Amino acid sequence: MCCRSTIKTNRLNNYCQKIDTRCLGLFPNEKISYKIFVLVIVTMGFLQNVQAKSDYLDSNLSSEERVSLLLKEMKLDEKIGQMCQYVGEASEGSIETQDTKLDYTLGLGERAGLIRDGKVGSFLKVASYREANILQELAAESRLKIPLLIATDALHGHGMYSDPATLYATEIGLASSFDTGLAEAVARSTAIEMRATGYHWAFSPNIEVVRDPRWGRFGETFGEDPYLVTQMGNAMVRGYQGENFNGQENVIASAKHFVGGGIAYNGVNGASADISERTLQEIFFPPFLGAIESGVYTIMPAHNDINGIPSHAHARYLTDLIRKQWGFKGFYISDWKDIARLQSVHKVVETEEAASQLAVLAGMDMNMHGPGFFDHIKSAVLAEKIPLHRIDDAVSKILYAKFQLGLFENRYVDKVQLEKTVLRKEHLDLALESARKSLVLLKNNNTFLPLATNVSRILVTGPGANNQTILGEWSRLQPEDNVVTVLEGIESVASNKTKVDFLPIDGYGEIDDSIIKKAAKMAAKSDVAVVVVGENSLRFDKDKTSGENLDRPSLELVGDQLALLKIIKSQGVPLVVVLINGGPIASEWLVENADAIIEAWEPGMFGGQAIAEAIFGLYNPGGRLPITVPRSVGHLQSYYNHKPSAFHRGGFYQSSRSPLFEFGFGLSYTQFQYSDLQMRKTVDPEADMELSVILKNTGVVAGDEVVLVYLNDKVSSVTTPVRKLVAFDRVHLKAGEKRKMKLNISKDHFKLLDVDMKIVLEPGEFEVVIGDDRLIETIIAH
Repeated sequence: MCCRSTIKTNRLNNYCQKIDTRCLGLFPNEKISYKIFVLVIVTMGFLQNVQAKSDYLDSNLSSEERVSLLLKEMKLDEKIGQMCQYVGEASEGSIETQDTKLDYTLGLGERAGLIRDGKVGSFLKVASYREANILQELAAESRLKIPLLIATDALHGHGMYSDPATLYATEIGLASSFDTGLAEAVARSTAIEMRATGYHWAFSPNIEVVRDPRWGRFGETFGEDPYLVTQMGNAMVRGYQGENFNGQENVIASAKHFVGGGIAYNGVNGASADISERTLQEIFFPPFLGAIESGVYTIMPAHNDINGIPSHAHARYLTDLIRKQWGFKGFYISDWKDIARLQSVHKVVETEEAASQLAVLAGMDMNMHGPGFFDHIKSAVLAEKIPLHRIDDAVSKILYAKFQLGLFENRYVDKVQLEKTVLRKEHLDLALESARKSLVLLKNNNTFLPLATNVSRILVTGPGANNQTILGEWSRLQPEDNVVTVLEGIESVASNKTKVDFLPIDGYGEIDDSIIKKAAKMAAKSDVAVVVVGENSLRFDKDKTSGENLDRPSLELVGDQLALLKIIKSQGVPLVVVLINGGPIASEWLVENADAIIEAWEPGMFGGQAIAEAIFGLYNPGGRLPITVPRSVGHLQSYYNHKPSAFHRGGFYQSSRSPLFEFGFGLSYTQFQYSDLQMRKTVDPEADMELSVILKNTGVVAGDEVVLVYLNDKVSSVTTPVRKLVAFDRVHLKAGEKRKMKLNISKDHFKLLDVDMKIVLEPGEFEVVIGDDRLIETIIAH
């Protein structure tokens, strides 16, 4: 045997010194053979050195190269493991000592062993950075040391984190801002706090177009309009992911839930959705296509079935439409146990094993919770019911995310960096801005608001007046010092000459008669009553009235809230109503009798400050409704972009057919004048259309105006909406200030789906409408 075969490549300098006669004797000409041999050895050493560097742990390689190298090293069990997401212990206590780490690992039970064996790809319901670090330590003990993706529902801040975090206005409030820059900033700041605490994946944004306000998840959406939902969703995707989610302050986003949850049967979360293909393409698909074009890396299907096919098994949508036609490059994550529900709920297969197989073949890449999934998929692969390339395709996308996020190099949380990041000043400032911009002034009778700061006596009451319901769904309770309630905001803003009386109302149900009588007595002595009513969607509150899996049978104020308002109004005191809610409140009495109504939605940790500033005129509310508020639950479905025939045969018995408030409605403490609309008179099918309009603040105070541009196709071969939103912008103007506003209408907005479901531009006239019919211009498509 030649001695060279036993020499290691990192000892190349010794090669020439230790060549023995056994090796030299292989060649007739020793001088030539020696040179050739050395050349061969050097070449072999160089190639082996290159091979050693071409390792998936080499951060100098591209993520694609690293994925390819790692995939070659993986066993079947390790591949399937990447497709499995489990839940953590979500421990509320400290996990800082070795003993508590041991206790936590023991608490994980079988899951700890699965992580060490490389059979887990992701975790959710992880409570803290301590827990995240322990899970990553366990993953580092696995053969290939593949880090975990740690996910959380961070829809409007890092709200499910067990320690304090910055919480912003919920999505319906962000939609009311009509400010995509704000939405992007909220997502970006949320991502920064997530990464600092060991989280990498936000189950956000929720980009379902909502058409049934009974749905308890209404508040985590951007409303009823597909264009607004698309633009706000795109902004949040950019905020979470950045350019390509390869920085230490980026997370991957998840567009959810595909599709139709916002118009489910009876408004019930997860119920069937029967939607025509035309409506899907015109209303419900656009936000998801927009998210894909913005680079969203994960998509979560809905709980429901769509026209008889469960979303988690819909190969025509998941694979043919979204991947092949729309070009989605990321991976799918199931919603909670929804792959197993193909058998237990939807009844489309007889066993959970068949459910797992059906979902993966349809395109699903990762299962959210459900220990049986691993065994089901492994059995199916070994039985050749699922081809290995389908597994490789799913796993490669999951691994790519981990490489892009830099988790192989930086999987642990630095506590010092965490303390410098979470709740930093710019995030808190943004939280206040989100609260302010989400406010919508719905009524202001005889310009009752703003109040003078030195008003003599104010009664503050209502079930939402002095608690954390302002945080909304997907939020844990925060330290009291971190949240400004409505009562605290009013007390801080009002003059020290103003007496603020507070009557606590416990919960949203029945109010004791003694409290009702006390409210009347206190109201009679007050100059104004500020009553905070609405809903409670706080995630873990026992008095929760709406939210995920808690849908609303009525759109009225629940419990005795209306009785409270009536007794206060009967005392002759001016009534200012503040609504804290996720979905619309349909109360004709409220609209007819309140002197002022502020729709605050769920404005986040500084909601009370923003509301108080609006009441006293320190901030001029400028938000607009992203939904239509119906008169009652009997007026469903009320949305602004209905078809022309919706109301051509009369109205309702003993009720107006018109809604309480239209989409886009919102008042201000100032006035704005529109003039000089400029645009082309013809539609160019190859180019977007730019328009300009002069906007002037003609009032005496500064304020924000939301410029809304609608389009109406006057005559078309298929029915089209009476109007649809095609552009918007929000601008701040000082009193007397004038500005030329430029907006862009995409050329695609002039097209429609014809009778053959083909996208075409038909000749004819279009009306371009600015705001609430402020300016109207007719243009022509040839």
